Amino acid sequence: MKEFLNTTLEFGSFELSLRSILLFFSVIAAAQVVIWTVRYLLRKFLRNANFEEGTRFMVMRMIRTVVYFLVVVVALDTSGIDLTVFWASSAALLVGVGIGLQNFFNDVVSGFVLLFEGGVRVGDELEIDSMMVRVERIDLRSTRVITRFGNLIVIPNGLISGQTVRNFTQGANATLIQLDVGVAYGSDVERVKAILLEAANSEDEVVEKSETAVLFSDFAESSLQFTLYFWIEKPFLRKLISSNIRFRIDEAFRTNGIAIPFPQRDIYLHQAPSPEAVAAG
Repeated sequence: MKEFLNTTLEFGSFELSLRSILLFFSVIAAAQVVIWTVRYLLRKFLRNANFEEGTRFMVMRMIRTVVYFLVVVVALDTSGIDLTVFWASSAALLVGVGIGLQNFFNDVVSGFVLLFEGGVRVGDELEIDSMMVRVERIDLRSTRVITRFGNLIVIPNGLISGQTVRNFTQGANATLIQLDVGVAYGSDVERVKAILLEAANSEDEVVEKSETAVLFSDFAESSLQFTLYFWIEKPFLRKLISSNIRFRIDEAFRTNGIAIPFPQRDIYLHQAPSPEAVAAG
């Protein structure tokens, strides 16, 4: 058995014994048990300390990354591998790989920025490229989000950190939504205002009802334009909430005889003169 464990395997310029390989994996296995234990205790502590979900995830992710890195370094050193020689011999390769994986490293660095900065956290509701999503997981290279339709999308971290992202969760508790409505000329504008306010404030998801407002925004080409402003606490459902309010507005307009105009054009047809008339004249 001793001779078997001392058997040497050559990998190019590296020589490893089976003993070193077994020792390496033994250290990894032992460290994994320690990591699971620390993760369990830390998760329990953070939960009892009432940390937000995003904060708990960020702390766990960073600790796991640091621990894994240290474990690999210790395992390699314990197994007798000279890391200095390894890095020196692979420097040229790493330069070439780094050039070819610029986007990858950009995403990884962006992942650290997202985890440390806290501008985007697990559970946040974001608007990215006019798409409403909820953050499910932040990895070092990518972020996993869920759309309103239940689809899972994996977005590179560089895309999130490199553009303007609207975060509905962080900041004020409520989000201001606007809804544009046009009515026909000659409509009772005060009645229109009352209908819009009633339609918004009768929706259960609308909060801060005293702040609901209606602005007479414009004299448009074929309509009087109004803008309804209301506050909600569930931006992920804003399209559904806006739809419910539109249903109420349409029903109230029909009941009160208020018309919603549509663009109209008058077309005049002229009869072309006959060839005989053209020749005579």
